[in-house]
Amino acid sequence: MENESAFLTPEQVFVTDGFPELTYVNQAGGQPEADLRDGFAQANKIISIVGESKTGKTTLCDKNFGKHLGKNKILVTGDRIDTAHGLWSEAFRQIGEPITSGFAHNPPGETIDRLITRGLPVIIDDFHYVERSVQVGICQQMKNAAGRGLRFIVLNTPHRGDDPIRSNSDLGGRFFGVDLKFWTEDDLKQIGLKGFPKVGLKVGDEVLTMLAREALRSPQLMQTLCLETCRTLRQDLPYEQQVVTSRTFDLQKVKERTLRSYNYSTQLHYLREGPDERGSPRNMFTFKDGSTGDVYNALVRALAMDPPFLSLSLDGLDDRLTQIVSSGGKPNVQRTLGYLGSLFKDGKAPLEWDSKKKLLTVVDPHFYFYLRFVGK
Repeated sequence: MENESAFLTPEQVFVTDGFPELTYVNQAGGQPEADLRDGFAQANKIISIVGESKTGKTTLCDKNFGKHLGKNKILVTGDRIDTAHGLWSEAFRQIGEPITSGFAHNPPGETIDRLITRGLPVIIDDFHYVERSVQVGICQQMKNAAGRGLRFIVLNTPHRGDDPIRSNSDLGGRFFGVDLKFWTEDDLKQIGLKGFPKVGLKVGDEVLTMLAREALRSPQLMQTLCLETCRTLRQDLPYEQQVVTSRTFDLQKVKERTLRSYNYSTQLHYLREGPDERGSPRNMFTFKDGSTGDVYNALVRALAMDPPFLSLSLDGLDDRLTQIVSSGGKPNVQRTLGYLGSLFKDGKAPLEWDSKKKLLTVVDPHFYFYLRFVGK
């Protein structure tokens, strides 16, 4: 029988930012890990790991190469690279060896030699943030360095995953692809199955299913939901003396607490307001709850409805609108979706519309979690 000291705190178990030592899950039966090992075993290959935001690209690298910069790996993010030399300056800084001229002026060739000698892989995250003209120079350097034995792993999102190839067509044959999909609900449940016993908490399978459903295929969101599940319980009673069932579980309270970690109020404002009006004012619709709003308000309400989705057809969206609009005609949501890419002024749109497939896709599950809670 385990005593109280054998259990850990929820914060130790459920890691919402960083590598989850105790709740790491081999996604998709370990296929991404196997693919990464296969690619890394091939000499002179540049590995391209492609996956949506927060699907575990960095965590996968931490698992396979280690977490310590300069000891296990070199990790450089695209926003720190403003010149082709910038990559090697940051890499040399992480090595931490003294040099007379300082790391900022260290010749790239010397840095490459040291990295090869140490056997350290160079991981470039968010490569799409690098200016296209700078990408060209970096790709040329990567080609030459990879030919000498330096290992590269480039992390990117699906809509920009081929940037290195576009920047330098000679790299096409050198790439080895590792594809990360959104997580399945079964994989997400494994986070709870691993973590809750380490806290000492008994959680019913039906509750794990509810949490996985609300996590919207995001492992980071699942970690946060599990953490907040613990925090909503009695703190004056040890977790091992508590049981969470569907009858006692307060999902709404858990989601409300989880929302503190995912504030997307600005992005939601952009979506709800739409582009600046020009010419005639937008048509107004009356919703079945008695309130009114334009097509963008109608769109937000429709997206917030149950059940959650990651991809939704135009017909499915029209069905949702029919359920919430009582008068004012049918909102021309297809035209509205065409403006999605230009609405979000502070970065990449969290929703993408494919006009050919007539399919709306959630790119950022964390934004969608916020919208589902606030947008109703």
